Amino acid sequence: MPLAVTPASLFFLVGYVMLAGGSFALVKPGLGLLIVPVPLLAIPLHLFARRIGDFAGVAHSRWQMRTFGLFLLLFLALVAIFFALGAICTDGPALDRLETIGNAYNAGTVNLYASLAGLWDIEKLRPFTLGASVWAGLALLWPLKRAIQGMLALAGGIAPKALTLSWRCCALLGALAAQGGMLAWLLARQG
Repeated sequence: MPLAVTPASLFFLVGYVMLAGGSFALVKPGLGLLIVPVPLLAIPLHLFARRIGDFAGVAHSRWQMRTFGLFLLLFLALVAIFFALGAICTDGPALDRLETIGNAYNAGTVNLYASLAGLWDIEKLRPFTLGASVWAGLALLWPLKRAIQGMLALAGGIAPKALTLSWRCCALLGALAAQGGMLAWLLARQG
């Protein structure tokens, strides 16, 4: 019996839920800790699936590990962009805004959208702000889309890459709706 349709698939679902929750880390920094246990689930499930010959289970565990790595890569690239901004900007207003963003993120009260909008106001920082916006968009959408795609494939008992284009588009639309809903909620809360 394939692992993807057994009670062990609950562990895959937990991994996908943690990845989906972690994709909101740029909005609520504490949620980034949700992805930490994903490798602790995915690696034993990978070994178990290989042992019983379940190719869909192996694909799901690999999908989760690659999504975990993608999340880390995108997040670290975004941190590197802000680090480069801090190293390049030595004038008062730009440095003050970057310091405010860093302090707010460390305190868990950062508003990423307002922060990027505030940086856009400084002419010298626009290329970096554009790059940070693109990376923030990727970091917000791509891991969530992959988590939703994994959940859809798990429900179908197939490998995540085996989903049809229409289901992958549904995963992307779901990620856009979830992140768009979070943005709308944040904007409504502010105003």
